Amino acid sequence: MELLDRSYYRTEEDRILIEEAKYHPNAELAFVLGERLDDVLLEAETDKEEAKEREADLQIDLNQLDDKVYVLQQEIATLELMIATRDDIIAELKEQKND
Repeated sequence: MELLDRSYYRTEEDRILIEEAKYHPNAELAFVLGERLDDVLLEAETDKEEAKEREADLQIDLNQLDDKVYVLQQEIATLELMIATRDDIIAELKEQKND
């Protein structure tokens, strides 16, 4: 009878088992709920590990983007300096032309 009860409980949904445990607790039900809890904990641990791996990947991506931002900022500074130099040269040439 015990294995039949355990097999029956294994086919039921979690919410039904929880209700059953509230009003008619028994060893077989506790065993099946323990199995379900083990499954949930294993799934949570797997999800946690996957999240950590994803976090590490995202951190790498973030670092690469930070590097690109730095390089682009340096290029912008160089181009701004070149433009300022060009403007100075143009101003000097205009002065020389007017003299």
